[in-house]
Amino acid sequence: MARIKLSNNFIKGAVKLALNEDLYPLGDITSNLLKNKKKIKIKLISNQNAIVGGLLFAKEAFKLVDNKIKFITKKRWFFRKDYFRKCSHC
Repeated sequence: MARIKLSNNFIKGAVKLALNEDLYPLGDITSNLLKNKKKIKIKLISNQNAIVGGLLFAKEAFKLVDNKIKFITKKRWFFRKDYFRKCSHC
């Protein structure tokens, strides 16, 4: 399967458009509920095999909203030997 490499300019432009749409006209009402100095750490865990897409878009969104946010991804790859053979959409 061929991989598609999106340019950084495309990702940044798409994220800017999405943020403008989401934040207009009231701003980010969800983030306003959090205290500014509070550190928040999240860990995304799946009980099943999953494909997580859009990490580059998420990272760019956090960077544009607040460049002090650290966005770290840790990749753990678990492959079953027969996955690609059974995968109907590959």
